[in-house]
Amino acid sequence: MAASQTTETSHDEAMRERIVVAAAECFTRLGIAKTSIQDVARLADVSRGTVYRYFEDRQTLIDAGVEHGANQYYRDAASAMDRKDDLAAQIGAFAEVAARTQLEHRTRDRIQDGDSTLMRLVVSDRKRTLRRHADFLRAYVDAAVERGEVDDSIDVDEACEWLARIIVSLTVLQSSLTFDLKKPASVAAFVERHAVDGLRPTR
Repeated sequence: MAASQTTETSHDEAMRERIVVAAAECFTRLGIAKTSIQDVARLADVSRGTVYRYFEDRQTLIDAGVEHGANQYYRDAASAMDRKDDLAAQIGAFAEVAARTQLEHRTRDRIQDGDSTLMRLVVSDRKRTLRRHADFLRAYVDAAVERGEVDDSIDVDEACEWLARIIVSLTVLQSSLTFDLKKPASVAAFVERHAVDGLRPTR
């Protein structure tokens, strides 16, 4: 009985993931507003009924698809940041991922209300978005403190919030006076030059 239940649970998890991945892909191709349950079912190669078995309505599916995209965003950020050796370069790498993600949505002409994963998260729940970014950055800031790159008198929670606010601002302010938002490397260089300055040891 236990083995049978485990197999069934694994099947359900795999099917749910399959549908969520299909939904996220549909959002990228079509935009959220134009994506139907039928579109998702067709791409996942399942029936509409199967989709509704795992997601009670379209909004629940949208939320799951957006969450999937957000998790991929953090994985991309971590991959880019982990190739850097110091906090300034890591934050620059995170900024580049954020800028590139936004640029991809704009160039696909998918930025409508709620269509961008990042914009949807920011607009729908700014406090949650800030918290997720700050929590994600905590390990990087802690490591920078250990390396002596950040003053040990700095409040780490405040430092994480500061850096999170910089990254989040890139998703809501779509213009710049001094760097080119259409060039993610330019965004990275700007953030790398300035974001960590106030956190460095003063002695």
